[in-house]
Amino acid sequence: MSQKKILMIDDDPDFVFAISMVLEAEGYLLETASNGVEGLKKLRADLPDLVLMDVIMAGPLDGYYTAQEIADDPVLRNVPILMISSIANTPYVSLFPTDQYLAVVDFMFKPIDPTELLEKIRALLK
Repeated sequence: MSQKKILMIDDDPDFVFAISMVLEAEGYLLETASNGVEGLKKLRADLPDLVLMDVIMAGPLDGYYTAQEIADDPVLRNVPILMISSIANTPYVSLFPTDQYLAVVDFMFKPIDPTELLEKIRALLK
């Protein structure tokens, strides 16, 4: 079985480092990007098996808009997105659209439990 590729789009270097250690220890190939624009470039250059994405990056809803752009692209739309964010604990929570379609397969709130993250990833990559 080939290694699964995961693209993590998040601008928090400490979070990226911590999750990178967890994922690489489990044998996943990890690529990172610090914002939606960089993430889309990396997605188009080398399609991953899964995307882990924050909401708040270059702007308060950068991840939300990036997920919508992925969903609208016929080449990218089949890559599952697991959104991981702390937006619920910020002043931006009221900006997050709760009455619209969210182009992600699952959502986790930071801080996350690494064991729970790995369980979700395994389920999504089946």
